[in-house]
Amino acid sequence: MGKLKKAIIPAAGLGTRFLPITKAIPKPMLSVLDKPTIQYIAEELTSVGIEEIIVVVSPDSGVIEKHFGECESLEQRLLSDKKHSLYEIAKATHQFNVKFVVQEQPNGLAGALLCAEPFVKDEPFALLLGDELLVADNGVKPCIKNLAEIYEKTSKSVIATMEVFGDEVSKYGNIGFDVEDGGIMQVNAILEKPSVNEALSNNAIIGRYVLSGEVMGMLKKLKPKGNEIYLTDVLDELAKSGKLLASVIEDDRYDVGDKFGYIKANVEMALKSKEIGQETKEYIKELAKRI
Repeated sequence: MGKLKKAIIPAAGLGTRFLPITKAIPKPMLSVLDKPTIQYIAEELTSVGIEEIIVVVSPDSGVIEKHFGECESLEQRLLSDKKHSLYEIAKATHQFNVKFVVQEQPNGLAGALLCAEPFVKDEPFALLLGDELLVADNGVKPCIKNLAEIYEKTSKSVIATMEVFGDEVSKYGNIGFDVEDGGIMQVNAILEKPSVNEALSNNAIIGRYVLSGEVMGMLKKLKPKGNEIYLTDVLDELAKSGKLLASVIEDDRYDVGDKFGYIKANVEMALKSKEIGQETKEYIKELAKRI
């Protein structure tokens, strides 16, 4: 089945919901506190032992490559000023083995995956979508580590899921499943953003996946719908052949692709901060008295 060694992070989206800031700054470089969202995503992978991260970028995303590269002049200045903690923070940004590939055409998630195909070929890979931050606190096993372990045990592709209700169902890919055993579901069908009446269940697909080596070949065979091909078509095919599992997330999840979700992530991460957590808590208490 092959050992999980590679991960793909799609980072070529236009980020139109965050204009005008995303006119000049790629959406994955928007920060939660002092760290860009794409670094949080990369850090999730440290729990899995991934050897290579492939980041799919747009043609104008050189700043992402710069972020993950070395900056010798900055690091030397921090050392000479004896700012060792800041030096370690700067150094940590280039701890990852990152390769970059450009997605020339904005043809969706499956198109981004096919851009990464020369690096992955027929190997299994983790897929992490940058609009969602997952934070595993208080001894919770990170979602991507859980998915990797399930893949290693079963050789089946596995996706993350969470329960949603009401109109929220229509915002996500939706799964139907036969069996739930210890939080692991055998998926039997996938629908992309169904209406409430069409939904197969209350379980939505979350942006964390571990996919088997056959997926790239399946993507190549798909016919476009308009300008895009859809990963959910491949997931549905896997589901119908009994090759797709799902696992419920336990991490704290923040939808940073949504403005309110982005603000929520900043506030809650500030509360968790050792540096400013207490100040943030006191400020929120005072603010609450005025609203």
